[in-house]
Amino acid sequence: METLVRNPFILTPYVPEAYFCDRAEETAQLCKHILNGRNVALFANRRLGKTGLIRHCFEKKEIRDNFNTFLVDIYSAGSIREMTGLMAKEIFSRANILGFKDKLLKGIKSIRPTIGYNELTSSFSLSAGIGEVSEPEKTLEELISIIDSLKKPSVVAIDEFQVIRDFKEPNAEAYLRAVFQRCRNTIFIYTGSIGHSMNNIFKSPDKPFYNSAVMMTLGVLDRDVYCEFSKRMFSLYGKSVESALVYKYYDYFDGVTWYNQLMMNEAFAQTGTGETITEKDFDSVYEAIIAQQSFSCQEMFARFSQKQKELLRAISNEGKEGASITSQAFIDKYRIGPASSIQAACTALKKNNFVTDNEGRKKIVDLIFRDWIRKSQA
Repeated sequence: METLVRNPFILTPYVPEAYFCDRAEETAQLCKHILNGRNVALFANRRLGKTGLIRHCFEKKEIRDNFNTFLVDIYSAGSIREMTGLMAKEIFSRANILGFKDKLLKGIKSIRPTIGYNELTSSFSLSAGIGEVSEPEKTLEELISIIDSLKKPSVVAIDEFQVIRDFKEPNAEAYLRAVFQRCRNTIFIYTGSIGHSMNNIFKSPDKPFYNSAVMMTLGVLDRDVYCEFSKRMFSLYGKSVESALVYKYYDYFDGVTWYNQLMMNEAFAQTGTGETITEKDFDSVYEAIIAQQSFSCQEMFARFSQKQKELLRAISNEGKEGASITSQAFIDKYRIGPASSIQAACTALKKNNFVTDNEGRKKIVDLIFRDWIRKSQA
């Protein structure tokens, strides 16, 4: 039997096969697209596990043995230069593993990578990042050309791809499309967490990426499937969890994978061998999670303006359904100013992804942060 990990509810992006919950249909679908040479635009709301799904597919034998794989998160990028730096970092890192360091060194002319020496393995490694990129367009074209010329075909997954809409270069989408469509030996997976932005990029006839990828959507895990998975993981370690507790967390967090895993990770940690954790332990587990994240929540909250703090408090008190912040009822209830000042505060919060809009109702994106505000900032 394989050595067990200390806690089977893994929170990192890559999850070993034995601890990966379901997604059999989605895994088969994504692998099928890759094996048949199709570019993919994968949409999922944040924290549903799209990055984990991609890593899971990349570890499948038929993909691992036949493709060079790369995964780049460009969420923090605000320009082609910053995106190029992130891609350079990933490609140089993978070159050490996939064995094309020499080809990369010969083919890259526009940046000077850092060469490091590992005393444990007696080998040299390459690295590069945003700081080395002075000619971003030239560098990006060189990087893409090199991985496209490798013997095995390449798969490049670009996470949070919708951010290219906000790049400072006015022609960013057209330029990236022109670079990527030259590839003959590379498949692209574009993932995004904002549905309307992804649709605008890939389904609008006047956009450069129109119909350049097959669309794929990732939903929440099935409620019963996740419950059975949780019970099986507890049983594997000689522990037990009531179905009612798993369902209660699932429903409270609307089935979002990351929150499910976080709650069950803590529930598992609080349960001794031979013990059973039950529905009555819901609050103790969740309070432990909030306490663990209290410092980072305090740091985050302190950065907001007074008006933003007042608005966040008000929205948090409205619970899961969110708030219609410009309604007269909301304004009268919380007395935090006129509709115009509330809207201005909300615009800044939305821009930085702290608040989202769902059918006209504003919700705090991070559900734990929402409940921390409600409990500690009343």
